[in-house]
Amino acid sequence: MYSLYVGIDISKLSFHAAMLSGNNTVVDLGCFTNDYSGFENLIVRLKQESKCEKNEWFICFENTGTYSKSLLEWLVSQQIPCREENALRISRSMGLRRGKDDKVDARDICVYAFRHRDTLKPTQLTKPGISRLRKLLSRRSFVIRQKHGCQVSLKEQKSELDVDLNKIMSDQNDRLLQLYNEQLTVLEKLIRETIEKDPAMKKNDQLAQSVKGIGPITSAFIIAHTHNFERFENARQFACYSGIAPFPNRSGTSLKGKTRVSPFGNKQLKALLSNCANAAIAFDKELKSYYLRKKAEGKEYGTVLNAVKNKLVQRVFAVIKRQSPYVPLMNYT
Repeated sequence: MYSLYVGIDISKLSFHAAMLSGNNTVVDLGCFTNDYSGFENLIVRLKQESKCEKNEWFICFENTGTYSKSLLEWLVSQQIPCREENALRISRSMGLRRGKDDKVDARDICVYAFRHRDTLKPTQLTKPGISRLRKLLSRRSFVIRQKHGCQVSLKEQKSELDVDLNKIMSDQNDRLLQLYNEQLTVLEKLIRETIEKDPAMKKNDQLAQSVKGIGPITSAFIIAHTHNFERFENARQFACYSGIAPFPNRSGTSLKGKTRVSPFGNKQLKALLSNCANAAIAFDKELKSYYLRKKAEGKEYGTVLNAVKNKLVQRVFAVIKRQSPYVPLMNYT
């Protein structure tokens, strides 16, 4: 348990801080520059306001991507317990609010950290290999979006263009698509090299791909988002994170409704797992039989596909746990 709780609201150039004092009142600490000078000024201010050592502080702030990474790395280097929290989780915990500003947000984050002090754990820095892998995968996703936009944009305008202009734009599109494909080739090579340089990642990547339907890109995404299977304790937790875990839908004594998946999962992982499930249904005899049986029972396509996604995730986590490749059922027909 910590003695001092601090909430920080971060923006590109600055951050606002607030602390919870000993008599449970929130004290505004002011605004600081979002750089090393500002970080040091915050520490000076905290030492003036508190009587406890810095290892008894707990600093909480939203994960704002690039804007919050420097603060996280600096606090960890100073051995100050801190939590880089999901912004949506903080926002929803606050309930309905009328208006907002940096000062109010810092106070709310401070209160959030104190209310959840029994469950919040300090954030650990991402390992360099995982960090590099995540950046490469993010760049690959960006290039794919640009490629897709290039492919569909001209199709939508084709009917409005004359023949000559359509030819010019088509040639431009072809050159752009060639460039995007070249970039994707380079990125995917770098992704493979990043995984193969780390023996633990390489081993888990091979194990994940031993599950029929899981390809190299999906395996890389799973490794990146699970921090090489250290972030989640089991398949159910990862399924929740990916937005494929079914939850009951009922109220009081009313009849049970359909189970539903949460809309707050990682949509990119969910889409990748959908592709994997379709591939598994086509090439895995056991899952194909399961799919056909459930469809014959009248189950909806989406429901059965989601069940297959969960089976794939369970298989992946099982092979990682036992550190041996997936072995299909013998003589399965």
